[in-house]
Amino acid sequence: MVTGNMLVMFIVGFIIFCFYLFGLLYSIYWGHSSQRKEMENDPELRGYYNRHGMPEIDVQDKRKRNDTQSTNDKKRNGKRRYRTKTR
Repeated sequence: MVTGNMLVMFIVGFIIFCFYLFGLLYSIYWGHSSQRKEMENDPELRGYYNRHGMPEIDVQDKRKRNDTQSTNDKKRNGKRRYRTKTR
């Protein structure tokens, strides 16, 4: 049987757990976004792409491009990635 004290402790514990979970998810999101910003503004990576003649790829543009691919293109690209040369 649940007494009044047990119910109060459960509610307090649940509130603390919710704050902890919110803080954890917020810190993960903040770390991810700050790391992305640092990577986009890193002069060493920009120099690497310029030296090797590769265009700089914006992370957000790449995401948009993948979302617009049809599912057949995604399957076909996935199969090509793992195919080995036959002799």
